[in-house]
Amino acid sequence: MTTRQKLIPAAAAAALLLSACGGDSGAGAGQGTGDHSPEVEELIAEAQEGDPVVFYSMIDESALRTITEEFTELYGVEVRPVRLVTSDLQQRYSTETDDGTAVADIILTTHSPFFTEALDSGWLASMDDVEIPTVDEELPEEYWADDGEIPIASLVPTTAVVNTDELSGGLETWEDYADPQHTGSLLLAEPDSSPANAAFWSLMREEYGDDFLEAIAANDPRWSDSAVPVTQAVAAGESVLGHPGVSAIIDNLTAEGAPIEEVELTPTTGPEAGIGISADSPNQAGALLLAAFLLSAEGNELLNDVTSAISPYDEEAGEGFTRTEDISDVDNDEIRDLLGLN
Repeated sequence: MTTRQKLIPAAAAAALLLSACGGDSGAGAGQGTGDHSPEVEELIAEAQEGDPVVFYSMIDESALRTITEEFTELYGVEVRPVRLVTSDLQQRYSTETDDGTAVADIILTTHSPFFTEALDSGWLASMDDVEIPTVDEELPEEYWADDGEIPIASLVPTTAVVNTDELSGGLETWEDYADPQHTGSLLLAEPDSSPANAAFWSLMREEYGDDFLEAIAANDPRWSDSAVPVTQAVAAGESVLGHPGVSAIIDNLTAEGAPIEEVELTPTTGPEAGIGISADSPNQAGALLLAAFLLSAEGNELLNDVTSAISPYDEEAGEGFTRTEDISDVDNDEIRDLLGLN
């Protein structure tokens, strides 16, 4: 067991599930049964007595609702979810904590230099000061970032996005983007629009060489500042192929009948979602319990199932997915030159 986590025995986790099955679906379900360690019983009781846990996250609203409802059913702790896109979430959290009007108890957002700033500024609690309990299995050691301060809950693979009215045969490999038949039909997010996107293009360069990037440039792609407008434009028929796609948006658009699909190709990389506990959390006990749920094998599987992401517990997580921290020599200027952007 790591020094960052305290064990909740498997029998205690099972007791939580049993108690939830016999209770109501709202607050009050999953009450402490006395089968847990005294420390955990105290944490559950404290969380239940506090205000609803305010949970800032960048994941899709319906997925966020599914996760928080399941947590409330298990633990009897209410959650107030707030969904924002990553940039807005990090800006709002930074502003609120910096001026002393912090609202969020816990955040789940793209792992980026934001976490370093938040830890250095004292906005997020250090794992030296708080402990996230372990519900059933421990999060693998390699998924604790920032010197063990930030647990990584999800790996979000970069995918291709296709307008199925225009391309019925699908894609076989990333090299298809360089096929001259797609000249004038590519819409891509700029390579340095995010750390994960920069890492992706570096990985493509390592895998296929400079000629691949130059061939994409020869196809005269259009460029966007982020993945969201890329996805929306492909769905609207403004482009045949896009990169990268946003799973939640694609799912919503296909549900509405849009001719768009996501294609998973390897090798790939992508952003990772980290969890932070606010240092001044009004209901820190509740935040710690929610973090424990999201990092448990069961809760983490739910999180990644509803967000179409990869769980750190997945034994095949490393097959075809390269973590951004393992991609070296990311040279944005050279990549932009090769893609014809400079």
